[in-house]
Amino acid sequence: MFCFEVNKCNKLDCPVRQQKVFRCWEFFEKNLTTNKEYEKQLNICAKCNYKLGWEIGLISEETFKEQEDSILIDELLPDNRLLKSTSEQDSNKTTDKERFCYEVMKCNNIHCPVREQQIIKCFKFFESRDREEKIKLSCCERDCKECFYKSGWEIGLLSEDNFSDIIERKKIKLKKQSQLEKNLIVDIYMAEIAKKPLSHKEEIELAKKIAGDKKAAEVFLMANLKLVTRIANKFSNKLPYMDLIQEGNIGLIKAISKFDYRLGYKFSTYAAYWIKYYMQKAVSEQSTSISIPCHLIAVANKIKLHINKLEEEFSRPPTLDELESTLGITKDKIVNILEITRTPVSIYSKLSNSDDEETLEYYLEDKESLTPEEAYLEKQKNEAIIEALSSLNERQRYIVENFYGLNCEELNMAEIGRRIDISRERVRQILQASLAKLSTHSSILSLKS
Repeated sequence: MFCFEVNKCNKLDCPVRQQKVFRCWEFFEKNLTTNKEYEKQLNICAKCNYKLGWEIGLISEETFKEQEDSILIDELLPDNRLLKSTSEQDSNKTTDKERFCYEVMKCNNIHCPVREQQIIKCFKFFESRDREEKIKLSCCERDCKECFYKSGWEIGLLSEDNFSDIIERKKIKLKKQSQLEKNLIVDIYMAEIAKKPLSHKEEIELAKKIAGDKKAAEVFLMANLKLVTRIANKFSNKLPYMDLIQEGNIGLIKAISKFDYRLGYKFSTYAAYWIKYYMQKAVSEQSTSISIPCHLIAVANKIKLHINKLEEEFSRPPTLDELESTLGITKDKIVNILEITRTPVSIYSKLSNSDDEETLEYYLEDKESLTPEEAYLEKQKNEAIIEALSSLNERQRYIVENFYGLNCEELNMAEIGRRIDISRERVRQILQASLAKLSTHSSILSLKS
């Protein structure tokens, strides 16, 4: 785990890379008199996480001994075998291993980036560089365009199958590096909070000073950060770990401000409630696309916990009656909470991992649109009503259409009577007579049959 690997440095002529220096900042301090450019690098090292990793004990010389013993991790470092003499390399190689350009062309430059990085297609690496830069890096004046090693790739004598082991090692390297980057921040944080917890007497003494002493509150906070990480492990599958720790730290600060030592209980017992509350709140707000109140999530988790316990006890899923008697919650409320807290599924998600493009949307029923049979019946109804209404006179048709809203406006009998200058009672009589006439119409009778 060298600094140029942790910080992804691409500077190939760096002495730290070439000499494989463990403590890079000590190297720059030692050689500051010979090279004044190292002063700028020392300022960067002062703020570097790599140096901090050495100081807190995350990185030590034992780390590099373990890397030498492991074949997979050793591939993350520059290959020490390349420092052997050319004669030793030639004596240990066989013809079937001569696949890189520096092996085929018998190149003696041990500092060539193609050799150090085990680049498969060297001509691709030098393609974007001018001739002067290529000569400086490779110490070779050979033109890649006229090189028969490139021709070997073009005609198929060389392919990626010849380098399958190298490609696999590089994949492992990338995976290891990404894992180191993710874990570095968490490891540094865990190393910083790995301190001895306070005793009950020390808690009481500090709690007395919290109200007016910020330093006492800070000591109290730092001593209980590890409690947050322990609780965060229970929620780690729902949110990123560091996000949960941040939310839990907010709850810890809240607990410190409200803690009353006179009640006699330990601070960790009291703080656990606030830490869990803020974590559950973050999970309810961030883990799903639909915001759910955190108290409902807490109840849903309690229900699921009891379901798992009863399944283990009875070797079958529990009934709603059993859950009701165990939890003291009504059956309707149990069903309602489980439905609300159910994880939403996208209708565009694929049904399987196969190449089929069928999604859940394909199988869902569209309840808003009519089926072909329903659309046909609706059309027949409309045609029958229009035909039956045409048998009425103008006044009867006007009353029926406006009373039932067939003209996009539904009026009461008093309003219809006012518009056509008749009484409300007369409108009722005409409407009743019209409906009786419509019920005996042939189109309505055929529709009923």
